Amino acid sequence: MIKHNPIVLYFPYLSVGGVSVLFLRIAKLYRESHRVILMDLENGYMAQNLPEGVELLTYDQKEKVPEDAVIIFQGVYPWRIRNFNKFPKTAKVLFWHLHPDNFYPFYFDKFRKIQVLKFITFAASALKLNVGRKLLSFLVQNESLVFMDETNRKSSFEYFGLGNKNSKILKIFTDESSSIKYIPRKIDNVQKTVNLGWIGRLEDFKTSILMHTLNRLQSIEKIKFNFTIIGNGSDSLQFYRFKSKCGQYKIRIIDEIAPSDIPNFLNKFDILFGMGTSALEGAKLGIPTILLDYSFHQIEKLYMFKPVFEHDGFSLGAKIHNSSFEDTCSLGDLLSKILSNYEEYSYKSYNYWKDNFSPEVFRTDFDRVLSQCTFSISNIIQNDFHKPDFFTRMLYYIRNKIKGDTNIEVWQY
Repeated sequence: MIKHNPIVLYFPYLSVGGVSVLFLRIAKLYRESHRVILMDLENGYMAQNLPEGVELLTYDQKEKVPEDAVIIFQGVYPWRIRNFNKFPKTAKVLFWHLHPDNFYPFYFDKFRKIQVLKFITFAASALKLNVGRKLLSFLVQNESLVFMDETNRKSSFEYFGLGNKNSKILKIFTDESSSIKYIPRKIDNVQKTVNLGWIGRLEDFKTSILMHTLNRLQSIEKIKFNFTIIGNGSDSLQFYRFKSKCGQYKIRIIDEIAPSDIPNFLNKFDILFGMGTSALEGAKLGIPTILLDYSFHQIEKLYMFKPVFEHDGFSLGAKIHNSSFEDTCSLGDLLSKILSNYEEYSYKSYNYWKDNFSPEVFRTDFDRVLSQCTFSISNIIQNDFHKPDFFTRMLYYIRNKIKGDTNIEVWQY
């Protein structure tokens, strides 16, 4: 019988998030063939939804990780992980880059659009940039850094002025079983109202593109539709305000649903707008899905909407840039084209999921990645990658003096 290394999935996060849901899926997929351990806050989302046959360690029990384990982190600077040196030195590490800005090297980003302050931003970030460049180079060289799509890979190497160096892509997946079968979807041509929807958080980089979408839909006159938002977050109030003022179409907001109920809700949608795993949840059900890119700033120009299967490099959401815009709004034409060729868009959405993001595809790729990663906790420590640079340490000190110490380790500088 083949002896597999234990798999440890490390993500201490209180509420539901894309990474925690993804790690739970991996735990369910591998629990019969491997020893799987989730590391979370005591009352974190993964801990509260621990699958049968999967072990739990709290984030402060690092010394209890098996010495021969492979520890999976999302892309994060090791110094963000409190007491990193308490992990067993022989355990292997795999960093999975799941957001284009996981290793973002610049401080004070909100000031970078102000020309006068750009020099200060880059000067303050010089030490962090240098450490990050060295870290990524070492991880890639030792097969211990993978990227969820080409968008993530390209952004990181551009930030640090590095070539791709044969870095690998490990695409995410949805569903822990292979039971999904394609059922042709049709839409009633005489249907009076089309059901559009979104599922995902209402905060941070997702707010601007969703609000932009809702605004753009106000100009659609040839199609009668309503729009359902499933999700909540720190920006929820903005969407409730928009709902109260929007007279062109009806908006419904559902704050939260159980993950097990997601398919039932999605099946009520005729067309889904989404990013990340939310877009895949729709595509695997054969729902024509429009993938949205993201921005931390208000979107002033006309964003070009495209079906999920027309995005390059397995992208599930890229940072919006100059090439993301169009001169004339084509959203109405896209919706009309989907409705006129509904079965075609349904099948293409499903097939894109099946060929690239299904459990079978993921397992083959993940097994190969696990067998190839060679970097260990000891290697991280020997190269001092678990220690922040001088300027970052100063920011730690100032922040802790102002806000007090915090255990929410992953979201430090």
